[in-house]
Amino acid sequence: MEVLMVFKMLILGVSLAAPVGPVNIEMIKRGISGGFLPSWLVGLGAMTADLIFLVVIFFGLSHFIEQKFVQMIIIIIGGSLLVYLSITTLLAVFRGNVLQQLHTRTTAGSSYWTGFAIAIFNPLNFVFWFGIFGSTLTTLMNDTTLAQAILYSALIITGVILWNLNIAFTVHFSRNLINEHVMRIVMFGCALVLFYFSLDLFTQLLSITS
Repeated sequence: MEVLMVFKMLILGVSLAAPVGPVNIEMIKRGISGGFLPSWLVGLGAMTADLIFLVVIFFGLSHFIEQKFVQMIIIIIGGSLLVYLSITTLLAVFRGNVLQQLHTRTTAGSSYWTGFAIAIFNPLNFVFWFGIFGSTLTTLMNDTTLAQAILYSALIITGVILWNLNIAFTVHFSRNLINEHVMRIVMFGCALVLFYFSLDLFTQLLSITS
């Protein structure tokens, strides 16, 4: 296995996870309020969804998810989830003592399943996984053995893991430098970004139904 190919697959994994999206925003939000573990669990939940996408692509089942009816259901659920997260964050901001309010609602289970739900019901993930990874996998299957293709896919997931660890550690070690006022501003910004992503999803829904 070429060392260059290893780095290429790791970089691809990081590139898939790095763009600012609802998962990264939720990781930052939970990391500020609860530290490393809640942030990491959001990322872990999202990676579980990524693994499901990977398996779907491997077994050639992407045509089912690409159906119009399935896309509409996914967008409605995903958009509604982002609206809910945005509203709950805004309520915590305006009620005061945002750190305490968010921390009391942050559990291991809720962090994991929130990350999973955001990722599995986000059509943008389809663009990345079925577009970028799908085309990459097709090339790999033509040029390598099945075992090598699986190994390269594992390296892509490793890249995603490294990026999520980077976010979780960075937020964890910088959260103590943030006072209540700054935290309210950051959380307010996170809520607006989550709401923006929900509007983007519902805009996609309108384009599908029109």
